[in-house]
Amino acid sequence: MNHSIIKNKNIKLFFRFLIFILILVGMHLIISEEKNGTISGLNPVFPAIDMGMIVFENRIDWTYANLVSYNYSSGNFHPFEGEQVTRYRPDIDGDVVVWQEKQDLIWQIFMSNLSTGKIQSISLSLFRKTTPRVSGNYVVFVDERNGNEDIVLVNFSSGEEKMICQDPDVQWQPDIDGEWVVWEDWRDGALSRGDIFAYHIPTSTELQITNSSWADWFPSISGSWVVWQAQKYGNFDIYAYNLISGEEISVTHHPARQWLPRMSGDLIVWVDERNKNWDIYGYNLTEQKEYQISTNLDNDAWPDISDKMIVYVTYEKKGDPQLQIRSFPVSS
Repeated sequence: MNHSIIKNKNIKLFFRFLIFILILVGMHLIISEEKNGTISGLNPVFPAIDMGMIVFENRIDWTYANLVSYNYSSGNFHPFEGEQVTRYRPDIDGDVVVWQEKQDLIWQIFMSNLSTGKIQSISLSLFRKTTPRVSGNYVVFVDERNGNEDIVLVNFSSGEEKMICQDPDVQWQPDIDGEWVVWEDWRDGALSRGDIFAYHIPTSTELQITNSSWADWFPSISGSWVVWQAQKYGNFDIYAYNLISGEEISVTHHPARQWLPRMSGDLIVWVDERNKNWDIYGYNLTEQKEYQISTNLDNDAWPDISDKMIVYVTYEKKGDPQLQIRSFPVSS
């Protein structure tokens, strides 16, 4: 009887391993056949990019989503280990990937080193934690241990954890680069409609970037520049602020909506609705010049950028979503 049980378990393990291998082969064929930076056959959401390494959610269904990493230069990809897992909102910096994962019905923060494949927890508790971002040895995320959303910073090399903002109401949508953390803050209540705050890690100093009666949402940071969407003129436009000089720039001022900005260096990308659908546009802060990145009639969303490489998702009207990889246009 015991031999029969062991045999059945071995058969199940064999078939699981065989299915995993077939998935790997299938994904390799999908990716290797693409020549124009389009990856089909998956269900990508929330792509993140760092120097040619891309990680994204692969939505299995409405309940489960695993992560896939993809090396654009080599064409190599890596589905993360685990069956029927729920992993959302990945971010990447170098070899380190962070994400939120549901453990015992509670969202927790995890990380993996792509070189070793080792998965480990960043912060486990009885309270919900979401939307991690990573830069260097630091991970920042939203923590709800106090009954509302606050911002926590973890040095995963030393294990040190620090609550950097626990003001009233909601602080969320964090981002981090180098010495700075930024987030969307509702400490002044609903009438503030959200402001942008920053935190300097070496000096433990907080800085309020916006203080307005219109909505300032979804900040992104690169170096000393912060970019966000602001509803100053009745619709969302893109603004940028330099943390060192105090200079503020109106990147867009258009009757249509521009939203979900991301930036790298002096380059900004966002979702733009001026053409009656969702396109990806970009802006070079140094040149003070705008570029249209995508021109198709489908909807493009979830952009991210690293150096001059852009990744986003195209939602075809009669097809599955596709992961797109493009280079930021060169000035003519």
